[in-house]
Amino acid sequence: MSAKAAQRAAGYLRVSQERNARDGYGLDAQEADVRRFVEYKRLALVEVYREEGASGYERDRPELNRLIADAKAGRWDVAIFPSIDRAGRSVKDVIGIDRTLRKAGVEVVFVRESVDTTTAVGEFFTNVMASLAQLEGQMTAERLSKGRRRKAARGGYVGGWLPYGYRLVDGALVVVPEEAEAVKLIFELRAAGVAYQDIAYRLIRDGVPTQLGGTWRISTLRRIVGNPFYTGRREVDGEAVTGQHEPIVSHELCRQVAALVRRTRPVWHAG
Repeated sequence: MSAKAAQRAAGYLRVSQERNARDGYGLDAQEADVRRFVEYKRLALVEVYREEGASGYERDRPELNRLIADAKAGRWDVAIFPSIDRAGRSVKDVIGIDRTLRKAGVEVVFVRESVDTTTAVGEFFTNVMASLAQLEGQMTAERLSKGRRRKAARGGYVGGWLPYGYRLVDGALVVVPEEAEAVKLIFELRAAGVAYQDIAYRLIRDGVPTQLGGTWRISTLRRIVGNPFYTGRREVDGEAVTGQHEPIVSHELCRQVAALVRRTRPVWHAG
């Protein structure tokens, strides 16, 4: 690098996980690498951009956007990334960031890979390493997906909408006593043949709150009595498995309601 181009420098750091961002994990080590490079090359470090809790797949990153805007404004001459995967996890994005900065007259350096992208070899190596970073990110996502599927197959909670009567506390599903009593009452009344509309009237009369604070509707009651989750079961890929959560109603009560639904379901005949 020429002495003129190496006068002013900026560093870009990034961590993806919010927990790691709060703890500062990774950012200090990245900044140390950037500062060592600056000292070795005798550059003047103008600013360090710290992107906390942002995935490398995200294109709308506030600190990255600010870095690019400052580069176009001519605030510094060299952009220093601790590694290629800190710039991005997508080959297309890494190449786009590199070209945008170079078009603004800024040299781009990736410290860990010792790459200067102003050379043909450096640009080629950047593309190869960006491809590897993208592959690593995709494999990580695939492992996480498989882990969630294994957890679901064992009946564990893997996210998504929670039925009325349950809450997520410290990563575990717990029963909300007041709502659980309402669920039991709904099942018992329906098993006794009480119409959905009459059940709704009773819940409204007694001031029983719904999950979202609205009014009780027949469609809501149908979903509750038709959900096997309340018996401690959950569905995974169309198959019922024993869940790790506490049941609210018995299998027998659920079967009684299901039998009533079958008996009262209308039969349509062709005219």
